[in-house]
Amino acid sequence: MHLLFKCAGSRNIWSMWNAYYFVNHILDGYQDIKEVIFKTLQVLQHEDASLFGCIIWSIWKQRNNKIWKEVTDAQGFVFDRAKSLLEDWKVARSIQGSTVRREYPASNVKWIKPRSGRFKCNIDAAFFETAKLVGIEMCIRDENDHFVLARTVCFSPLCEVHVGEALGLLSAMDWVHLLQLGTVDFEMDAKRVVDSINYSHTDVTEYGNIISNCKTLFSQFYENSCVEFVRRQANEVAHSLAKAALSSASSQILVTIPNCIEHILFNEMQLIYSSQKKNTRKK
Repeated sequence: MHLLFKCAGSRNIWSMWNAYYFVNHILDGYQDIKEVIFKTLQVLQHEDASLFGCIIWSIWKQRNNKIWKEVTDAQGFVFDRAKSLLEDWKVARSIQGSTVRREYPASNVKWIKPRSGRFKCNIDAAFFETAKLVGIEMCIRDENDHFVLARTVCFSPLCEVHVGEALGLLSAMDWVHLLQLGTVDFEMDAKRVVDSINYSHTDVTEYGNIISNCKTLFSQFYENSCVEFVRRQANEVAHSLAKAALSSASSQILVTIPNCIEHILFNEMQLIYSSQKKNTRKK
């Protein structure tokens, strides 16, 4: 009860939600955690009930990240993560048709800095059904885990998820080439897109045409680079910026670290530093 509802941090998170009035009213009348949760689910409308469950999950994840990973999630990020989970779930439910399936190693669950002399560009797309918008983000970091540049793009109308993700990769390849940085590796959490880039198959759809353009750019300018799949946990910076792109009416190039990802970059750098210290001790 304290963790999810009573502590100051949790109360601040709940206060960001416009339906918190119902939760707060029930908290005044019940002391048992099960009664609070199930009574709240009974009085909320379907959409609000769904977000209620996602907020509980996100607060619990905040607690686990702090205890097990020594990572501190900002309160605003915890609330946004809950909304993102619900939006992603709704988008996933709307996808029709089969996708290419491929197994990836479970170790790709945290961001890993590129090898010496290389850069890494993380890419993601966000889909906002209510506003019929797609937000695309690409973030470049160097071998020292330092932020280099980021770019956000927002467009409409809403498209299928795999099409939006493919457009994100195409936009990133086109932009990174203009920067002339040298060797740049690309990472994204869209398995279907990564599979399509790395395997040969015929696709005459709009999606197939975008992938074909990606392959053309890759063969011309990225001979020593790679396009790799990572889990969502390793793509948090791009994912958060893609969500932020939805609030912008135009494309933006970010030369300083945006507030929405500052804590993520800090936590990832801490994890890398801790890992390096452990490896040094073992040697």
